[in-house]
Amino acid sequence: MLQIAGYDILGKDSNEGIRYAWKTEYNKKYIESAAFVNKTKGVSADICGYTTSVSSGCILRANRKQCLFCRTGNLLPFGGLLTYRDIAKQNVFMVLTDLYCSEHPELAYKKREFAYMGQGEPGYSYSQVRMAIELTNKVMRHLNQNVYRHIFATCGVPESIFCYKKDVKEYYTEKVTLHFSLHATESRDTIMPIDSVYPFRDSIDAMSDIVDITGEKPCIGILLFNHFRPKGSNAEYTNSIEAIKSIISVLDPKRFRLSFCEYNSSDEIGSSIIYPSEVAKRVLDTAIASGFEAKLFYSFGHEKKSACGMLAGKEPEFVVSKKWDELNEYADELIIRFSE
Repeated sequence: MLQIAGYDILGKDSNEGIRYAWKTEYNKKYIESAAFVNKTKGVSADICGYTTSVSSGCILRANRKQCLFCRTGNLLPFGGLLTYRDIAKQNVFMVLTDLYCSEHPELAYKKREFAYMGQGEPGYSYSQVRMAIELTNKVMRHLNQNVYRHIFATCGVPESIFCYKKDVKEYYTEKVTLHFSLHATESRDTIMPIDSVYPFRDSIDAMSDIVDITGEKPCIGILLFNHFRPKGSNAEYTNSIEAIKSIISVLDPKRFRLSFCEYNSSDEIGSSIIYPSEVAKRVLDTAIASGFEAKLFYSFGHEKKSACGMLAGKEPEFVVSKKWDELNEYADELIIRFSE
């Protein structure tokens, strides 16, 4: 099972959260997860957010289909899929460290939101993710924790979407929502090669009845690129207002909601310009005027390269304390007890 190896503090005075580094016996590379004081950056709420990995690196790299803008997929070799116990272990340990955090006692009373969008493409790990979700739910009930929701994220693997829809009706005991990382429609396969295997329209079609099943619209994620140029390429990608209009034109506002997010650039995989905040606001207004429920998000962990898509096995700054070693053992005990 995963063992905690170290951590980084995110944000000044640890006001954002913690990035965790994990090791396994069979892999020398770090697997990473992150816990955030609030699930949305800059918004004080009664919900902690957790980003959980489903693999060591991303399986898309093994198939040479990694997203060009993803630091994880481009810098970290694929080291294998995680088991449901390893996935749930991250959730349980992160909650335990919040429960027993003397510096921030308020964290003990917050709700918990788990997003499966750390290292890896969850669509290829769905069988393990689904079991990890329910194992996490069992442990959270034992710890008297309130699960706000789980977020199953995918770049577009229709088979996993079909399985998700069945499980929402028959298997899950807590709320699970779906996030589709779309990001582009025109020539999407050049920046997200998975589109050459699973065209984005197939995923959109598979998601079209989710609101009828759950009563909640699935989320479409769109990164705000601004002159992003992948390393070794002359092509540039900008999600201008006109490009955004083209993307949302293929979506039904009665069936989908939108999440716009700044792109965290990294010189190691390409170059990019910061997206102007005034243009981002106009993008949001354009989507709302088109009838969509839409939000604009700013990513956590940019400075420490710990945001979604940026995890790449970086050496942790701090080693774990004896207290955390004990919590790691406690997490192992809980995982074993409730998975039997």
